[in-house]
Amino acid sequence: MFLKKRLRAMFACLPIKLRCLIQSLRCQGRLQIGRGSHIHSSVHLLGKENIRVGRNTCVSQGSWLNVNHRQKDKIAIEIGNNCFIGKNNFFTSGDMISIADYTLTSIDCKFIGSTHKIDDPEVPYLLTGTTDTNQIIIGVNCFIGAGVTVLGNVKVGHGSVIGANSFVLHDIPPFSIAIGNPAKIIKQYSFLYKAWLPTSEVLLENKIPSELEYLTQLKNKFPQLDIPWIAAGKSMGDL
Repeated sequence: MFLKKRLRAMFACLPIKLRCLIQSLRCQGRLQIGRGSHIHSSVHLLGKENIRVGRNTCVSQGSWLNVNHRQKDKIAIEIGNNCFIGKNNFFTSGDMISIADYTLTSIDCKFIGSTHKIDDPEVPYLLTGTTDTNQIIIGVNCFIGAGVTVLGNVKVGHGSVIGANSFVLHDIPPFSIAIGNPAKIIKQYSFLYKAWLPTSEVLLENKIPSELEYLTQLKNKFPQLDIPWIAAGKSMGDL
Protein backbone atom coordinates (compact mmCIF):
# COMPACT_ATOMS: atom_id res chain seq x y z
CA MET A 1 0.00 0.00 0.00
CA PHE A 2 2.81 2.39 0.93
CA LEU A 3 4.63 1.59 -2.32
CA LYS A 4 1.51 2.29 -4.39
CA LYS A 5 1.02 5.64 -2.69
CA ARG A 6 4.67 6.47 -3.25
CA LEU A 7 4.45 5.58 -6.95
CA ARG A 8 1.28 7.68 -7.34
CA ALA A 9 3.01 10.63 -5.71
CA MET A 10 6.03 10.24 -7.99
CA PHE A 11 3.77 9.96 -11.04
CA ALA A 12 1.91 13.14 -10.02
CA CYS A 13 5.23 15.03 -9.96
CA LEU A 14 6.03 14.22 -13.59
CA PRO A 15 5.40 16.84 -16.30
CA ILE A 16 1.82 16.72 -17.56
CA LYS A 17 2.74 15.76 -21.12
CA LEU A 18 4.94 12.89 -19.90
CA ARG A 19 2.12 11.63 -17.66
CA CYS A 20 -0.25 11.64 -20.64
CA LEU A 21 2.26 9.76 -22.80
CA ILE A 22 2.73 7.10 -20.11
CA GLN A 23 -1.03 6.75 -19.71
CA SER A 24 -1.43 6.41 -23.49
CA LEU A 25 1.24 3.70 -23.66
CA ARG A 26 -0.34 1.77 -20.79
CA CYS A 27 -3.74 1.82 -22.51
CA GLN A 28 -2.55 0.96 -26.02
CA GLY A 29 -5.68 -0.28 -27.76
CA ARG A 30 -6.03 -1.39 -31.32
CA LEU A 31 -8.29 0.66 -33.56
CA GLN A 32 -10.45 -1.37 -35.95
CA ILE A 33 -10.08 0.27 -39.35
CA GLY A 34 -11.16 -1.05 -42.73
CA ARG A 35 -9.14 -1.43 -45.89
CA GLY A 36 -8.33 1.77 -47.76
CA SER A 37 -9.45 4.14 -44.99
CA HIS A 38 -7.51 7.15 -43.72
CA ILE A 39 -7.59 8.81 -40.31
CA HIS A 40 -5.70 12.10 -40.32
CA SER A 41 -2.70 12.18 -37.99
CA SER A 42 -4.20 15.08 -36.01
CA VAL A 43 -7.35 13.14 -35.07
CA HIS A 44 -7.61 12.56 -31.31
CA LEU A 45 -8.82 9.09 -30.34
CA LEU A 46 -9.81 8.22 -26.77
CA GLY A 47 -10.93 4.63 -26.38
CA LYS A 48 -9.42 3.19 -29.58
CA GLU A 49 -10.48 -0.37 -28.78
CA ASN A 50 -14.10 0.78 -28.76
CA ILE A 51 -13.95 2.57 -32.13
CA ARG A 52 -14.54 0.95 -35.52
CA VAL A 53 -14.09 2.61 -38.91
CA GLY A 54 -15.19 0.86 -42.10
CA ARG A 55 -13.43 0.62 -45.44
CA ASN A 56 -12.71 3.49 -47.85
CA THR A 57 -13.59 6.09 -45.21
CA CYS A 58 -11.89 9.37 -44.29
CA VAL A 59 -11.79 11.03 -40.86
CA SER A 60 -10.44 14.54 -41.33
CA GLN A 61 -8.07 16.88 -39.55
CA GLY A 62 -8.74 18.07 -36.02
CA SER A 63 -11.55 15.65 -35.24
CA TRP A 64 -11.99 14.08 -31.81
CA LEU A 65 -13.56 10.67 -31.20
CA ASN A 66 -14.16 10.26 -27.47
CA VAL A 67 -15.48 7.03 -25.93
CA ASN A 68 -16.62 7.88 -22.42
CA HIS A 69 -17.41 4.35 -21.23
CA ARG A 70 -14.75 1.92 -22.40
CA GLN A 71 -16.06 -1.60 -22.01
CA LYS A 72 -14.21 -4.61 -23.29
CA ASP A 73 -15.44 -5.89 -26.67
CA LYS A 74 -18.05 -3.13 -27.04
CA ILE A 75 -18.04 -0.77 -30.03
CA ALA A 76 -19.15 2.67 -28.86
CA ILE A 77 -18.34 4.76 -31.96
CA GLU A 78 -18.80 3.19 -35.38
CA ILE A 79 -18.31 4.87 -38.75
CA GLY A 80 -19.31 2.84 -41.79
CA ASN A 81 -17.94 2.31 -45.30
CA ASN A 82 -17.49 5.03 -47.94
CA CYS A 83 -17.93 7.85 -45.41
CA PHE A 84 -16.30 11.26 -45.27
CA ILE A 85 -16.04 12.91 -41.85
CA GLY A 86 -15.19 16.58 -42.18
CA LYS A 87 -12.64 18.64 -40.29
CA ASN A 88 -13.03 19.35 -36.58
CA ASN A 89 -15.87 16.91 -35.98
CA PHE A 90 -16.54 15.92 -32.36
CA PHE A 91 -17.98 12.58 -31.26
CA THR A 92 -18.63 11.88 -27.58
CA SER A 93 -20.47 8.64 -26.96
CA GLY A 94 -23.02 7.66 -24.34
CA ASP A 95 -24.10 4.14 -25.19
CA MET A 96 -23.24 4.36 -28.90
CA ILE A 97 -22.76 6.63 -31.90
CA SER A 98 -23.30 4.92 -35.25
CA ILE A 99 -22.64 6.60 -38.60
CA ALA A 100 -23.92 4.40 -41.43
CA ASP A 101 -22.35 3.85 -44.87
CA TYR A 102 -22.07 6.67 -47.43
CA THR A 103 -22.58 9.44 -44.87
CA LEU A 104 -20.99 12.86 -45.40
CA THR A 105 -20.38 15.30 -42.57
CA SER A 106 -19.10 18.81 -43.13
CA ILE A 107 -16.79 20.91 -40.97
CA ASP A 108 -17.41 21.48 -37.23
CA CYS A 109 -20.15 18.89 -36.73
CA LYS A 110 -20.83 17.63 -33.20
CA PHE A 111 -22.40 14.35 -32.13
CA ILE A 112 -23.00 14.64 -28.39
CA GLY A 113 -24.33 11.43 -26.91
CA SER A 114 -23.02 11.97 -23.40
CA THR A 115 -22.75 14.78 -20.92
CA HIS A 116 -21.36 15.29 -17.43
CA LYS A 117 -23.79 14.45 -14.65
CA ILE A 118 -25.13 17.49 -12.81
CA ASP A 119 -27.11 15.87 -9.99
CA ASP A 120 -24.89 17.23 -7.23
CA PRO A 121 -23.51 20.76 -7.67
CA GLU A 122 -21.49 20.34 -4.47
CA VAL A 123 -19.12 18.06 -6.39
CA PRO A 124 -16.87 19.42 -9.19
CA TYR A 125 -18.59 18.52 -12.46
CA LEU A 126 -15.26 17.26 -13.76
CA LEU A 127 -15.53 14.42 -11.22
CA THR A 128 -19.24 13.54 -11.45
CA GLY A 129 -18.92 11.10 -14.36
CA THR A 130 -20.76 11.05 -17.67
CA THR A 131 -24.08 9.67 -18.88
CA ASP A 132 -24.11 6.35 -20.71
CA THR A 133 -27.62 5.69 -22.08
CA ASN A 134 -28.06 7.79 -25.22
CA GLN A 135 -27.62 6.48 -28.75
CA ILE A 136 -27.04 8.63 -31.82
CA ILE A 137 -27.85 6.79 -35.05
CA ILE A 138 -27.16 8.42 -38.42
CA GLY A 139 -28.65 6.43 -41.29
CA VAL A 140 -27.25 5.43 -44.67
CA ASN A 141 -26.23 8.26 -47.03
CA CYS A 142 -27.02 11.23 -44.81
CA PHE A 143 -25.52 14.68 -45.37
CA ILE A 144 -24.81 16.59 -42.15
CA GLY A 145 -24.11 20.24 -42.97
CA ALA A 146 -21.47 22.54 -41.51
CA GLY A 147 -21.73 23.29 -37.81
CA VAL A 148 -24.58 20.88 -37.10
CA THR A 149 -25.05 19.59 -33.53
CA VAL A 150 -26.80 16.28 -32.89
CA LEU A 151 -27.61 16.01 -29.20
CA GLY A 152 -28.97 13.26 -26.99
CA ASN A 153 -30.90 10.17 -27.99
CA VAL A 154 -31.49 10.84 -31.69
CA LYS A 155 -31.93 8.95 -34.96
CA VAL A 156 -31.53 10.61 -38.35
CA GLY A 157 -33.18 8.45 -40.98
CA HIS A 158 -31.46 7.25 -44.16
CA GLY A 159 -31.17 9.62 -47.10
CA SER A 160 -31.73 12.73 -44.95
CA VAL A 161 -30.05 16.13 -45.10
CA ILE A 162 -29.47 18.38 -42.07
CA GLY A 163 -28.89 22.04 -42.92
CA ALA A 164 -25.87 24.01 -41.73
CA ASN A 165 -25.81 25.14 -38.07
CA SER A 166 -28.93 23.14 -37.22
CA PHE A 167 -29.50 21.68 -33.75
CA VAL A 168 -30.98 18.17 -33.90
CA LEU A 169 -32.81 17.22 -30.70
CA HIS A 170 -35.42 14.79 -32.05
CA ASP A 171 -35.61 11.96 -34.58
CA ILE A 172 -35.65 12.90 -38.26
CA PRO A 173 -37.55 10.55 -40.61
CA PRO A 174 -35.87 9.05 -43.69
CA PHE A 175 -35.46 11.19 -46.82
CA SER A 176 -36.10 14.48 -45.02
CA ILE A 177 -34.48 17.90 -45.14
CA ALA A 178 -34.37 19.52 -41.70
CA ILE A 179 -33.02 22.91 -40.67
CA GLY A 180 -33.01 25.25 -37.70
CA ASN A 181 -32.69 25.27 -33.92
CA PRO A 182 -34.30 22.97 -33.07
CA ALA A 183 -34.20 21.26 -36.45
CA LYS A 184 -37.57 21.04 -38.20
CA ILE A 185 -38.47 19.15 -41.35
CA ILE A 186 -39.11 21.47 -44.31
CA LYS A 187 -39.05 18.99 -47.20
CA GLN A 188 -39.24 15.29 -47.91
CA TYR A 189 -38.26 13.36 -50.99
CA SER A 190 -41.08 12.17 -53.22
CA PHE A 191 -40.20 8.95 -55.02
CA LEU A 192 -43.32 9.47 -57.11
CA TYR A 193 -42.19 12.85 -58.49
CA LYS A 194 -38.45 12.33 -58.01
CA ALA A 195 -38.10 15.65 -56.22
CA TRP A 196 -37.83 17.25 -52.78
CA LEU A 197 -41.24 18.66 -51.90
CA PRO A 198 -42.67 20.54 -48.93
CA THR A 199 -43.81 18.02 -46.34
CA SER A 200 -47.46 18.96 -46.86
CA GLU A 201 -47.20 18.02 -50.54
CA VAL A 202 -45.68 14.58 -50.10
CA LEU A 203 -48.45 12.08 -50.76
CA LEU A 204 -49.31 9.44 -48.21
CA GLU A 205 -48.84 6.79 -50.88
CA ASN A 206 -45.22 7.90 -51.27
CA LYS A 207 -43.36 4.64 -50.77
CA ILE A 208 -39.80 4.86 -49.57
CA PRO A 209 -37.23 2.06 -49.62
CA SER A 210 -36.18 0.48 -46.35
CA GLU A 211 -32.67 1.26 -45.17
CA LEU A 212 -31.45 -2.16 -46.29
CA GLU A 213 -33.03 -1.74 -49.75
CA TYR A 214 -31.50 1.73 -50.04
CA LEU A 215 -28.05 0.50 -48.97
CA THR A 216 -28.20 -2.39 -51.44
CA GLN A 217 -29.12 0.01 -54.23
CA LEU A 218 -26.19 2.31 -53.40
CA LYS A 219 -23.75 -0.60 -53.14
CA ASN A 220 -24.80 -1.86 -56.57
CA LYS A 221 -24.42 1.56 -58.20
CA PHE A 222 -21.48 2.92 -56.19
CA PRO A 223 -19.48 0.04 -54.67
CA GLN A 224 -16.48 2.28 -53.87
CA LEU A 225 -16.56 6.06 -53.82
CA ASP A 226 -13.74 8.27 -55.03
CA ILE A 227 -13.09 9.94 -51.67
CA PRO A 228 -11.63 13.50 -51.79
CA TRP A 229 -8.66 12.57 -49.59
CA ILE A 230 -6.93 15.92 -50.15
CA ALA A 231 -9.77 17.61 -48.24
CA ALA A 232 -8.83 15.69 -45.09
CA GLY A 233 -6.30 18.29 -44.00
CA LYS A 234 -3.51 20.69 -44.89
CA SER A 235 -0.90 17.95 -44.65
CA MET A 236 -2.52 16.21 -47.62
CA GLY A 237 -1.48 19.10 -49.87
CA ASP A 238 -3.02 22.02 -51.75
CA LEU A 239 -4.45 22.28 -55.24
